Amino acid sequence: MKRLLIHGVAPVLLCLRVAYLGFFGLLFAQSGPGTAEIDHTDPSPVAHALFNGLLLAFVLLAAGGAALLGSESVRARVPGGVRAVWLAVLGGTEVVVAVSFATTALRESLGPDSLVAVVAVAACAVIALVCAREVRGTLRAARPAPPLA
Repeated sequence: MKRLLIHGVAPVLLCLRVAYLGFFGLLFAQSGPGTAEIDHTDPSPVAHALFNGLLLAFVLLAAGGAALLGSESVRARVPGGVRAVWLAVLGGTEVVVAVSFATTALRESLGPDSLVAVVAVAACAVIALVCAREVRGTLRAARPAPPLA
């Protein structure tokens, strides 16, 4: 069951997250400059570039995590320290995203967005736990064996 969760469910959740972010990233990128007039806001070019940079960084982090968790060949080629750091950063990011979804949902009234938030928090929790387990396993494997007395 653990193998299915680590090598099956978590990579699929990460791939779905990448597809979701990619779709909405393209959707927002294609929305014209006239859409800011509706909200009477005009985002600065720096804010727009920062948003796109963070979106790209998160997509790359999630795609790399899906590859590390889902593919034995990728896992074998990546050094243990790099794998541990990558998955630790991904797990920490998932915790931040889960907290963000939860706080947003708690501030809103009960509705369809609450269901989306519950599903997102559950998916983030699964991914974060899988990442933590993998980091722990990598660190244990890297620890030298105690000398025999």
